[in-house]
Amino acid sequence: MPRLRPPRSDSEAAPVASDQPTGRKWRVLCRVIVLGICAAVAAVVVMEVRHTSSASADPSAQDWYRLRMCESSNNYAINTGNDHYGAYQFDLSTWHSVGGSGYPNQASAAEQDARALILYRMRGWQPWQCAPIVGLSEDKDARSGRIGDITVPGSGSGGSSHAWPGVYYNVGDYGAGIRQWQLQMRHRGAPLTGTGQFGANTLAVVKAVQKQNGLPGSGQLGPKTWDLAWTGKYRKSTPAKSIPKLAPKPKPAPKPAPAKHVAPKWTASQYYSIGDQSATIKTWQLRMRARGAALTGTGQFGPSTLAVVKAVQQQNHLKVTGILGPETWKLAWTGAYRTSTVAPKWTASQYYSLGDHSATIKTWQLRMRARGVALTGTGQFGPSTLAVVKRIQQANHLKVTGILGPETWKLAWTGKY
Repeated sequence: MPRLRPPRSDSEAAPVASDQPTGRKWRVLCRVIVLGICAAVAAVVVMEVRHTSSASADPSAQDWYRLRMCESSNNYAINTGNDHYGAYQFDLSTWHSVGGSGYPNQASAAEQDARALILYRMRGWQPWQCAPIVGLSEDKDARSGRIGDITVPGSGSGGSSHAWPGVYYNVGDYGAGIRQWQLQMRHRGAPLTGTGQFGANTLAVVKAVQKQNGLPGSGQLGPKTWDLAWTGKYRKSTPAKSIPKLAPKPKPAPKPAPAKHVAPKWTASQYYSIGDQSATIKTWQLRMRARGAALTGTGQFGPSTLAVVKAVQQQNHLKVTGILGPETWKLAWTGAYRTSTVAPKWTASQYYSLGDHSATIKTWQLRMRARGVALTGTGQFGPSTLAVVKRIQQANHLKVTGILGPETWKLAWTGKY
């Protein structure tokens, strides 16, 4: 720091008496400088304390700070009424998926930091629209799913604890809590891979655990079923080789081919909704595709299939449930169906950008392909998809962000291109 000296009088050589006004000004100046130095040191200390939280573990503290400034002006208590809360602008479903309870803006700064890091380990920068805007890039821990070393302040334990996260999970949900339960059941021999997605396999294991431990087979993952992954009984299904084989039945005489437009018999043992996958869904999709629906026949019940199910139900005066059951099954062969240029409802829980992959992206790509765009419908948001997103945003006078959200989604059906 440069050495300071008292201000001089008009004459460089003139002595300055300690009890003159210039002396008093010097003392005031010294006090101002000292107070300024103290304030600067305090600010540094506060910044260091704030950035010793869990969220500084992977991306740098500066990266997290830039993200927070863009999302919320670094305000941990913010609630502007837009259904997003706190420094990282969590919505409630995402906050609960990483183990949070209550409202994010009511949690401590340290807890918000820790849960932001959990989300980053699960999904990278993808959930934050501001991440590409401020130029953040992912490291090797992004999307790794490794959360066991993250300590959430106030929770009393690290991410490896099996304390119930406070969220009830059902078919179609996704979250870090589901992944933790799946991995524990996999350790005990269940056929689960730990994707964090509550699908048909997870539902079967949940019901098996409930049945083997005397709980009602609700299929919902709540606190009692959660604890059973660590403390309850579990045995895998009886191997097929132990089941006595029955004598083969004589083959029945071949039946005549069904008449045209007669629906095959519904033989599935369950009803289907978003997130499910089966051969039954695939058969229905292919039949609807033959009737003009924009479906590819993957067997995956995604947003596009949901939109077609609801359209068929509405056009045939059924209750619009979005569930594929025996009545909706028959309509693929016998019911009324007309295609529409009205965009399906945006049902995704997130916005998409370069590097993401999902069924929603695939549906959008296929719709744009039908309009003449050279996209293949892989579901991968790559450079070609980014270029088309930007072009259609520009052609329809939207802000050119390169992000696929609800407004850009609709343009694939209704916008100029």
